Amino acid sequence: MKKFRTPVTWSVSTYIEVEAEDIDEAIHAAHIKCFVHAAALDLIRRARYVDQSFEVDYDGVYEVPDGENEWNQATA
Repeated sequence: MKKFRTPVTWSVSTYIEVEAEDIDEAIHAAHIKCFVHAAALDLIRRARYVDQSFEVDYDGVYEVPDGENEWNQATA
């Protein structure tokens, strides 16, 4: 059977806590905290799936060449 790489995305929703003088500053601080420190997955606590957010990028689907595994590495 053939294998295909299929790009998918979905959204999650959560709250983060920031310190700020007002709402505008809090929004800015949230952007900084999440985008500058995007690799800090520990910021995502109690995240929940956003209903109906799952999508497949139909244009990005392609067949996995023979000899490659699911992680895009050649097999020995």
